[in-house]
Amino acid sequence: MEILLVEDERTLAAALAEGLGEAGHRVTVLHDGAAALAWLREGRCDLVVTDVRLPGADGIRVLERAREQDPPADVIVMTGYATVEQAVAAMRGGAFGYLQKPFPAEALLAQVRRVGEIRAMRTELERLRAGDDEDDLGLVGDGPAMRAVRERIRTAAASEAAVLIEGESGTGKERVARAIHWIGPHPEAPFVPVACAALPAGLLEGELFGFRRGAFTGADEDHAGLFQRCGRGTLFLDDVDDFPAAAQAALLRVLQEREFRPLGSDEALPFQGRTVAAAKGDLGRAVAAGRFREDLYYRLAVVPIRLPPLRERLEDLPRLVAVFLRRHDPDGRLEVPPATLAALADHDWPGNVRELENAVARAVALAGRARLLRREHFFPGGPLGGHGRRPEEVPSLRECVRRAEREAIRRALAATGGRRAEAARLLGISRKALWQKAKELGLDGG
Repeated sequence: MEILLVEDERTLAAALAEGLGEAGHRVTVLHDGAAALAWLREGRCDLVVTDVRLPGADGIRVLERAREQDPPADVIVMTGYATVEQAVAAMRGGAFGYLQKPFPAEALLAQVRRVGEIRAMRTELERLRAGDDEDDLGLVGDGPAMRAVRERIRTAAASEAAVLIEGESGTGKERVARAIHWIGPHPEAPFVPVACAALPAGLLEGELFGFRRGAFTGADEDHAGLFQRCGRGTLFLDDVDDFPAAAQAALLRVLQEREFRPLGSDEALPFQGRTVAAAKGDLGRAVAAGRFREDLYYRLAVVPIRLPPLRERLEDLPRLVAVFLRRHDPDGRLEVPPATLAALADHDWPGNVRELENAVARAVALAGRARLLRREHFFPGGPLGGHGRRPEEVPSLRECVRRAEREAIRRALAATGGRRAEAARLLGISRKALWQKAKELGLDGG
């Protein structure tokens, strides 16, 4: 990224610029607020890192000028004299982050990396907002995981081998099954979905095999089963891991013999279609636990396809949000700002892509007159079910600052052999400030 660093303490500025440069960024260093304002009138950058107290003009004015750029630059504010009012002013002005001096270099680099990630997501989202990102398979996403899925789909579709799709609820298993059918050898034939979990065991065989009139009480006329209706098409067995144990042997026989008998008939009919089964869990584990027949598993899983959960393919999140936003906001009235996109990336999405689309639809419905969608539009009352990412591991901001200060002082004292004046110079603070801070943090040698 192009970074403007504004820091009047020259030793600190040189150290920060060196670290940013080693991280691959192009850095312009200025030591005066007025010079920064003049530079921003003519120049353009992706990120401004600025101190608050500067000669010529303070950092809040630099922040405001940076945010007036088109497009606005992100801003990280640094200060050695932190106050609540100052932090509030920075955040209200649109600052991305706020660092209290002294801080370890890694604290700044971590925020800069996050800025880069969010800028990339924002660019991608803006690019996709204007176009259709669903490919010829009806799938969204171009990360490594989805590229592997596409390759396996095309391989599977080229034959008529049985396919087993495994993935958590909401990952798009039926969409993948339909893609296999669409590009397979018989796209004109029926695609017949079977919700295995929704059919009672007593009705399942009748639905699959069909029946003849008089086969049982209530069978008043012949009924063509799903095996017959499938023809040369695709029989999609959704939630096959819920297939009743009593009916698994009958399904195995059809797949082995490629024929079936309607209930009440002595005539065997050919099964000409292919099977694509979907399991919401690891079907191999169900076999190991004795809940699913091993021989049937191998008949279904000739070509296995694993769909990754959304949390494993967050690089596709901007594309998915763009597609769903076009679907639910066809007029293009609403936008998702970077901070909101970052909040979406920090959610675990236990319901996967289906949950994300529901969240986008909810955000559009709750937006009212707003143009920018905020986190609370997607998660009114907080993430559903408390599925945010490891909130128990996130310390308070005050504790983060104390840890960073303690580590910075320890490093400075170690580097100077305990010489407080030299340590204070390295940290960019006075010797008195160092003594007070070390005492506050309970550090020996302060």
